[in-house]
Amino acid sequence: MLKAVLFDMDGTITRPHIDWAELRQRLQVPAGVSIMDYIESLPPPRQEQASAVLEAVEMEAATEAALNPGAAELLVQLCRDGLRLALITNNHRRAMQVVVEKFGLDFDLLLSREDAPLKPAPDLLLLALERFGCTPAEACFVGDGRYDRVASEAAGVFYIHLDPQAPAEGLTVPSLGELRTCLREAGLLDGTAGD
Repeated sequence: MLKAVLFDMDGTITRPHIDWAELRQRLQVPAGVSIMDYIESLPPPRQEQASAVLEAVEMEAATEAALNPGAAELLVQLCRDGLRLALITNNHRRAMQVVVEKFGLDFDLLLSREDAPLKPAPDLLLLALERFGCTPAEACFVGDGRYDRVASEAAGVFYIHLDPQAPAEGLTVPSLGELRTCLREAGLLDGTAGD
């Protein structure tokens, strides 16, 4: 049975807002290289400029963020189910805190790129498990992208893909409102918990 549910932020808890293709072009990130890897490869003056651009885009997205339907209600229900909740993002901490405070979201743990290497590395997920005292089998990770899936697989954590348009391999939910039903059907959540 589950003890913890880990969530990605952008595109999972909040609706997608950042135009990543436009940002990559603006920063001149080569194809096949992640934005953060590219920024970290730059010499100091350019690295600071590129980091400032990225953080400004992330802060704008956080300020203008909209919750995905059912997100707030789901977190309340999962808390009533007795589950620990973590928000895990490749975003920077200040932007994550803006989103959490703006919507009054109640997570037990907030982890950002300042805390561990970025997804697709499993480090942020493994850190959440360590903080919660959970094994990988006692948690699941809900995300909306390839990096989320790869990080989850590398951490040995059950992955649930959120995408109403394009189902992926494995367990996919079309909306957050259907997550608890999927967890119950997968045998991960007690059928009477929290009700």
